[in-house]
Amino acid sequence: MFWLCGLAAGGTPLVLALLAVLPLLPGCDRGIEAFPEPGDVAESVEIIRRSDAGPVIVAFSAYPLRGDAPPDGVRAAVVRSLGREPCSAAAFYWSERGLRDRWLREQIDRRRRRGETPRIILAGYALGAAEAAETARLLARSETGAVVSLLITVDALKTNRLSSAAGITGSVVAGRIPGVRVNFAAYDSAPVPDGSRLLAHVNYYQTTTELYQGAAMPGAENHLIRDRSGLLNHGNADDFVSPLVAADIRAVLAREALP
Repeated sequence: MFWLCGLAAGGTPLVLALLAVLPLLPGCDRGIEAFPEPGDVAESVEIIRRSDAGPVIVAFSAYPLRGDAPPDGVRAAVVRSLGREPCSAAAFYWSERGLRDRWLREQIDRRRRRGETPRIILAGYALGAAEAAETARLLARSETGAVVSLLITVDALKTNRLSSAAGITGSVVAGRIPGVRVNFAAYDSAPVPDGSRLLAHVNYYQTTTELYQGAAMPGAENHLIRDRSGLLNHGNADDFVSPLVAADIRAVLAREALP
């Protein structure tokens, strides 16, 4: 697995309390939970396309993928971008690290067995955008040989310091430890493209809303989203840029398909 679901043992009451709840957290100890077949949607994962060759595309959804949650514009952009070239694509709810890691590892291993360099496209919105950026960072440091061809972030957010110290998401901590509040802030620490393991980063963000707004990131192709109608806010920023995200992904897929 690219990262661990848990903390190193420690002696403070806070660390011990966190260790006590970690087995209950999403993404930890998910065992051999089966992925849905392409076309079927589960609460936390949707396999959009499965292939043994070509790029691997992962959408990081800010909402559960099934139920009364609003549709995710980044996930829709991934679906819209797919052509006929071989590739794999999936969408994951942003906190499902265990399932996401296992699927990515399987896809990378399949391509390595074919003698391919695994090429990854990561795209996410809000908390999902922060997860996409952290996944890019961890893949770049991994020994898999995978190359992140494109990282796309849309109005990326992060949670408070407690979540960073725990290595898990702030809302999960708040749900498990009474009295812990979650504070959201702009996420601005994505890895800088190096031309080797991370080739490009496109970042869309808005500053219209007082809370839940994104930020420019170092090394990224930054786009401040503006809207004269006054309808733009964090909640629909992913919908506003969905056609642009689809075009970004299509451009990389076309380039990857060239001999």
